Amino acid sequence: MKTKNNLCLPLFTFVFFFFLPQLIHAQPWEEDNHIFNPTGIPSLSFSQPRFYDLDGDGDLDMILGSTVQTPLYFKNTGNKTNPKFTLDKSLFANVNSLSAEMGVCVDIDADGDLDFITGGYTGLHLYENVGSSSQPDFIESINVFAQLSVGENPIPTLADVDGDGDLDLAVGLSEDGGVKYYKNSGLKDSPEFLESNGVRWFDVGLYAYPYFVDLDKDGDTDLLVGRDGFGIKYYENIGDSLTHNWSDKSTLFQTLGTTTYWNSGVLVDLSGDGKIDLAFGTASGQIFYYTNTGTNASPTWKENTTVFGGTIDIGGASSPLLYDYDTDGDLDMFTGTQIGDIKYFENVGTVTNPAWRENSVFLTNVKHSIYSAAAVGDLNKDGKLDLIVGDFTGKLYLHMQTASGFPAVTTAMNIVVDGFAVPRLIDFDKDNDLDLIVGRDNGTISFYENIGTAESADWLELQNFFGSIDVGGDAVPSLVDYDEDGDYDLVVGNISGEVKFFNNNTFDWQEDTSVTSTIIVDQNAAPACADLDGDGDFDLVLGNYEGTFSYYKNQNPTAVKKEDLTPQNYGLSQNYPNPFNPSTVISYQLAVNSFVTLKVYDLIGNEVATLVNEEKIAGTHKVEFQSAVGNKQLASGVYFYQLRSSYGGGNFVQTRKFVLLK
Repeated sequence: MKTKNNLCLPLFTFVFFFFLPQLIHAQPWEEDNHIFNPTGIPSLSFSQPRFYDLDGDGDLDMILGSTVQTPLYFKNTGNKTNPKFTLDKSLFANVNSLSAEMGVCVDIDADGDLDFITGGYTGLHLYENVGSSSQPDFIESINVFAQLSVGENPIPTLADVDGDGDLDLAVGLSEDGGVKYYKNSGLKDSPEFLESNGVRWFDVGLYAYPYFVDLDKDGDTDLLVGRDGFGIKYYENIGDSLTHNWSDKSTLFQTLGTTTYWNSGVLVDLSGDGKIDLAFGTASGQIFYYTNTGTNASPTWKENTTVFGGTIDIGGASSPLLYDYDTDGDLDMFTGTQIGDIKYFENVGTVTNPAWRENSVFLTNVKHSIYSAAAVGDLNKDGKLDLIVGDFTGKLYLHMQTASGFPAVTTAMNIVVDGFAVPRLIDFDKDNDLDLIVGRDNGTISFYENIGTAESADWLELQNFFGSIDVGGDAVPSLVDYDEDGDYDLVVGNISGEVKFFNNNTFDWQEDTSVTSTIIVDQNAAPACADLDGDGDFDLVLGNYEGTFSYYKNQNPTAVKKEDLTPQNYGLSQNYPNPFNPSTVISYQLAVNSFVTLKVYDLIGNEVATLVNEEKIAGTHKVEFQSAVGNKQLASGVYFYQLRSSYGGGNFVQTRKFVLLK
């Protein structure tokens, strides 16, 4: 079926992530995300950082809560004045993810070590430290909070609010926005919290993220509260250590968190100078950190990006595409987003050590429906890159670059798939024009051959080109020559976060799980292949639903040996493309060295052309057939090509049909 677009523009072969010359069968991948996340702190949705000295070495470690997984523990491998956080996956191994969206640490049983109190889908939980102050070991204990009516995903904070020597509790309520206070009616080493003692203090929005702290160091407990909306609320205790009296002093934070929301903050001395600093997580996952350059009584905030900064997080549904946009010799990055625009990150590093700076101003007008994805190429040979953008609606859009940006060419594209269109441009048949591959919502991939010319694209959909490939949903394709046999193989991400590899065996696509089975993200894997470390082999970059990027370095590339590619049998493959105009490629396989004759005949048996008539070595061979034979242009119609091979007393003959369509 012929679809879309007679685009009367010169096309330029797009050279992006369909190269991958040597990946190896033995899993060469090493995850190394420093180029997208220099500090190593992941950007997790609805992040909630909290800081405690969990290993007893005098500096503050970090617990990072989120809606993605069980809270993560980061050991401070720096020092008290210059923190550096390194992930340790073992500490919360016994914590149930349903019980813990986030957590705080206090010595709730007064035994000299920090326990872990969590808020999660199933409410509040206590994990007692049965280890020590320097080697904690958290085991779920009798839940002293079980009778409290705090709903799902409550946010706890504890402090001695009433000055009686034991820890009291405040809880932020989800889907409510209230902050609820529970006085500890038990003892210092045996806490008790009763619903009948609960007091609702105030309401800050749909969600509340409270944190007790004595910011002004006046001996009583103040309260910082994040919320679902923008900004940060702060309530100073103008009473005393026995009787709290809250005064809204949010003006101390009036310039902070105004462009982010669901800000979950803490006030803690991370710089070791005796002054309390501010750190807060956000809905998008980024963590912001501000040092206090004023005083505790009158703080002045200065942003510090060395501890948590540098993470590239576009908010959701990252879909990377790597291309040397500014022609400076290194790879820059385009990405689609969940809200439908396209972002550009300039590589301000080097070929071997990339670093990124967003500069998306020139793409302001490129915005469509949600879940956008882009293909890039110079579509009119003016030296400027143009864009084809797909989105959740299944439509494709052409944006030609001009001096004023990337205006849409509304009459240029007419291709629509069933949804979640992810376009990729590539000269698949190597006839010097761009073909079009489109990943789809239903997990399949469509192929549109350019049967026009480089100057006037005419894309024809070839049904079932990728056979039965179906990755389950939200297919994101990337084409690579994995086995260096001269054709393109296929890497595909899916909605489940998996990355699948399909080897192109003369257009018979065979999945090989050994190549990418260990590479996975949480949801919506979007693969791109490129040499980001400048070592000559191609690595793998993954976008994901969260909006961040993962980098898998190709650690130990090994070329596929030619003997591994030797066919076991003789064979003549179906030509590609078919129908064709003006050229097509014929492949054949030889099990041993053989004398080969490959000829083309018309429908009544007249010989049209001799393509091969010589001795050939064992292996897979390809030959191109042009519809212009000598000075004669062949007419449209049905033709046959026949392979004859003689070897060691044996003979092989096979004939196939193909169609020239003008």
